[in-house]
Amino acid sequence: MIRLSARNTLLAALAVILFCSFVGVSFLNYKITRVSIHNEILRNDLPLTMDNIYSELSSELTRPLLVASFMAADTFVKDWALDGESEPDKIIRYLDQIKNKYGFFTTFFVSATSGVYYRYSGVHKKISSADAHDVWYFNFLASKKEYVFDVDTDEAANNVLTIFINYKVFDGGGTLLGVTGVGLKVDTVARRINEYQAKYDRMVYLTDPRGIIQMHPDTTLIEKKNITELEGMSDHAQELLNKSNKSANFEFYRDGNRIILTVRYLQPLDWFLYVEQNETKALIIARQNFIHTMLTGLLVSVVIIALTLVSINRYQKRLELLAISDELTGTVNRRALALEFQRTLYTHSRSGKLFSLILFDLDGFKKVNDAHGHLAGDRLLLEIVDLIKSIVRPTDILSRWGGDEFVLLSSIDKAEAIAVAERIRQTVKETQFAGPEATDDDPRNLVTVSVGISVYTEGDDLDAMLYRADQAMYNCKARDGDGVELAG
Repeated sequence: MIRLSARNTLLAALAVILFCSFVGVSFLNYKITRVSIHNEILRNDLPLTMDNIYSELSSELTRPLLVASFMAADTFVKDWALDGESEPDKIIRYLDQIKNKYGFFTTFFVSATSGVYYRYSGVHKKISSADAHDVWYFNFLASKKEYVFDVDTDEAANNVLTIFINYKVFDGGGTLLGVTGVGLKVDTVARRINEYQAKYDRMVYLTDPRGIIQMHPDTTLIEKKNITELEGMSDHAQELLNKSNKSANFEFYRDGNRIILTVRYLQPLDWFLYVEQNETKALIIARQNFIHTMLTGLLVSVVIIALTLVSINRYQKRLELLAISDELTGTVNRRALALEFQRTLYTHSRSGKLFSLILFDLDGFKKVNDAHGHLAGDRLLLEIVDLIKSIVRPTDILSRWGGDEFVLLSSIDKAEAIAVAERIRQTVKETQFAGPEATDDDPRNLVTVSVGISVYTEGDDLDAMLYRADQAMYNCKARDGDGVELAG
């Protein structure tokens, strides 16, 4: 089983905390945003859009209705019909004038007396109950409605799909004289519906009271599909076709998308207006933001962990260095010297190569502290360490053993150890540590070293070699210092 180090454990814990934090905050933010968007669509966006479209569409379709109403009430139309339709050109010119004035696709009058269908372009035909194209007329007459909106093909115009506004014409005594009205191309109104969709980014369509689609961006559905056949809407069919003056909201799924629908009854048209919002589509930005936040969080986590790792490594190296080195001089400490001694002893056991331990003690160092202070003494120690390092080999181990005592561990024999020690002693004595401006009696220039040397003998440990070197060094100090002595 792998045991994680304290550093790896910390990094793993930090990664988990950061990941969980970013995921948790991002997910919570996404949930809040989703609920907020849902409520905003349901309570504000859709109702406001419905009101705007209702107002604009009512205005668009009320205009032809008013014109048809005007035509049904026009005394010219009534008098012409009552006079026996003797001059057809009069009604044709009248219908043509209405068409051109208001820009309708077609205008018409069907006589209840003769059954003749008059258009703005001339006489179209005679209405017959046996003709499937004329069913609308007889159904309308049988109804109690004064007018209807009817989506049908215009037989006289190459069966172009048309919205007809049919209006009954009565004389003063209430006798039916015929049916008049205007027609709008479905494509024209469909373009208007598409404009609403582009403007409000909503799906807009209309149905008759039975639920049959009358207007839709997909013209293949007009007069061919009932809303009860559309996915998700069949469960709400009865409620959707409730003739209420107030808008009603519904929610369902279609093709995996969550749809929010608001519906309103258009009383003048006797149609229903539907406005849909694809909530799933509306949440795309929120989901993208969630993903971006997650990716950003992941990137930030990686950066934080990387910076943490760099900081930990830096401080770990610093701690490791402090653990094995002297804080002032940078030489190895006692603990590190003991480890190096074991490595050197192991090398000796494998190769038989001798090694020596040289112990230095500064003569007159206390006078430097007394005369110039401890900072000057610290600077002197650093200079002496640099001096010794310039003399010994890079592989030699220099350790600060006490205040002004140093130990050098080197893989050299007795003769080499004596030569190195003597070179160090001579160099320290000749070096003017106080600088050229100092007086001759400056204690920094009078510092020397007493050196004791011990060469490894079988069975020695570090303490044994240090003891012998220490005895040799104190023998040297007893002779006023500034000397080198080899332990017996």
